[in-house]
Amino acid sequence: MEKKERLSGEERRARIIDAALWLFADKGFAGTRTREIAELAGISETLIFQHFKTKEDLYREALRQLFSYHPVMPELEEKMARKDDFGVFSTLALHVIRHNRQDRRIMRLAIFSALEGFHLAEIVHYDEKMGPSLPELLSRYIQQRIEEGAFKKINARIVAQLFIETIYMYIADQEASISGPPLPFSDEETVETLVRIFLDGLKT
Repeated sequence: MEKKERLSGEERRARIIDAALWLFADKGFAGTRTREIAELAGISETLIFQHFKTKEDLYREALRQLFSYHPVMPELEEKMARKDDFGVFSTLALHVIRHNRQDRRIMRLAIFSALEGFHLAEIVHYDEKMGPSLPELLSRYIQQRIEEGAFKKINARIVAQLFIETIYMYIADQEASISGPPLPFSDEETVETLVRIFLDGLKT
């Protein structure tokens, strides 16, 4: 008889979240059943509700963890400390592009959440464990540079949001060819062009 794998509570919780992310990315929130999540995670459905009160609680926590994890933070903070404006914007943009390519669930979940009435900005918010979201972090940096006189007096939150949105639109366009065939240029060249345009508009 095969011996069942014994998992700690944290390991089981992590397995549930990972299975949920794959299924939510494939079928959306409405199309995914907790029974399917349990089967993929190799546990009973009852155990899911020992960790999460409802399917929506599981969905929100899964998205929060996926969208809040940014291994680029140390590099980004180092460039911010040096006030390397080009480095800050280009590092952030390339991270978002590469992170999405490495984990195809990200873009699918972003689209599904929008279609199903969930707002990522409300789910992926600042907390002590995860730290600020990328738009929040960039907004703070832009505001700091405005106060130092390096950037024009402009709404830092709008600029940060527009920059991040532009990156996500680029990713979506490369994947779905919304505006035509994908650009025949590297991500690095595309990001450099975009960042220089943004910085030209920001600098005093």
